Amino acid sequence: MLGNQPQELVYSTIENFETEPDITSLARISETMNKTEEKRRAKLTRLQSGITKLEEQLAEVKGKLESLNQPSEALKEQIGNLGKNPLDPSESTFQLINSKSGELDSMKVALAKQLTDVESQINQIHMAKMNLTKQKEELLQQKEQALAVSVAENHNSSSMKISLFRSLGVHVGTAEKSDKIVIFDEKKNQTSVLDVDEKYSDYFISNYIWERLGT
Repeated sequence: MLGNQPQELVYSTIENFETEPDITSLARISETMNKTEEKRRAKLTRLQSGITKLEEQLAEVKGKLESLNQPSEALKEQIGNLGKNPLDPSESTFQLINSKSGELDSMKVALAKQLTDVESQINQIHMAKMNLTKQKEELLQQKEQALAVSVAENHNSSSMKISLFRSLGVHVGTAEKSDKIVIFDEKKNQTSVLDVDEKYSDYFISNYIWERLGT
C-alpha cells in the first residue's frame, strides 16, 4: 500500500486537474496566432505590392528624367538659334538651358547699353539740329538784312548814276518792250539811242554811254 501510494497520489492529482479550459484557451491562442499570421502575411503582401509599384513609378520617373536630360535634335536646333555661342555637345538639357540663359542675359545687358547710347546720340543729334536750325534762321535774317541794305545801296547808286547821266544830256526812257537810253552829244550835235536788252551788262551800257558822250 505504501509502495503504491505516491503513484496513486499522482493519478489522483491528475484526475483532479481541469485540463479542458486550458485546452480551450490554447486552441483560442493558436487560432489567434494563425489569424495574426494571416493578417501579417496579407499586410506584407500589400506592402510588397506597394513597393513594387513604387519601384516601377520610380523607374518611369528616372527614365523620363534621363530622357529630359538628353536634349533632342529639335531642342538643340531651337536653343542653337538663340545667341551666338556654339552648343557644348557634352552638356545636358538643363545645362544647355542655363548656359543659353546666361548668354541671353549678357546680350540683354549689352543691348540695353547700346539702346542707351543710341538714345544719347539721338538727343545729341536733336540738339545739333536745333542749333543748326537756329543758326540757319539767324543767317537768313542776316541775308535779308544784307539784301535790304544792298537794294538800298544799289537804288541810291542807280539814282546817282541816272542824275549824273541826265546832267550830261542822257535821257532814260521806259517803253513797253524795253527801256531806251537817249544820248545827246552837244559837241557833235548828235543823238544816239540804245535799246536796253537784258543781255547787256551794266559795264557795257556804261561804256556805251561814255563813248557816245565823247569822254
